[in-house]
Amino acid sequence: MLVLGVDGCREGWVVVALEDGAFAGASRVDTFDEVMALGESAHAVGVDMPIGLVARGARTCDKRVQAELGPRRSSVFAVPPRSALMEASYADANAACARLAGFGLSKQLWNLKAKIVEVDASLARARRRARVVPPDGRREAQAVGVERVVEVHPEASFRELAGAPLADGKKSYDGVMRRLALLEGAGIVMPRVLSIGRVGVDDVLDAAAAAWSARRVALGAARRLPDTGPEQRDRGRTVAIWI
Repeated sequence: MLVLGVDGCREGWVVVALEDGAFAGASRVDTFDEVMALGESAHAVGVDMPIGLVARGARTCDKRVQAELGPRRSSVFAVPPRSALMEASYADANAACARLAGFGLSKQLWNLKAKIVEVDASLARARRRARVVPPDGRREAQAVGVERVVEVHPEASFRELAGAPLADGKKSYDGVMRRLALLEGAGIVMPRVLSIGRVGVDDVLDAAAAAWSARRVALGAARRLPDTGPEQRDRGRTVAIWI
């Protein structure tokens, strides 16, 4: 069973592949369309980037993950409503976010705008390509394969692996060693050399954790947040984070 974990990096996207739960390769690609091409044969693709934007208010999944992470809740950036994110300037987006959702837009999330929009557009293109015209002439959207692409949060994945929020940040030495040990305990042994360009170790480990959660999704063992209450939906799919 092939699954992919994906994390955004300064120069594109880091992709870690697992085959039957073991490390099977890593790469860096320039665009999310390339990620989608790599994931054509994957049973699930876990992406560390918001997938699904709401019209008003906050995303419930962000709140639920923040609650699970406790002292590391600051690693989850509250995602603004779609129209707020699409504003041209940070000032306008922040004002729209306050008006539509009741909270201020973090600069960290605003800096992810290009990546969020890229994922959103790539998935929309994939849905359009999946449209078919059945024999009776009625056009139906099947979105084949798109539902295998799910949002994950690596810090929540590591929290699940450890049974508690991690004490050390992902860029610190202790944090890196702890995350490597957790992955190895799950059967994911990362190689000493990857040769995929100038990619941060934290981006690679986040992609590996995303792949771990993707495998859980493929096996039907993952938890979906929120797991109770009314669903938020965006363009036909549930807005959720999988662990």
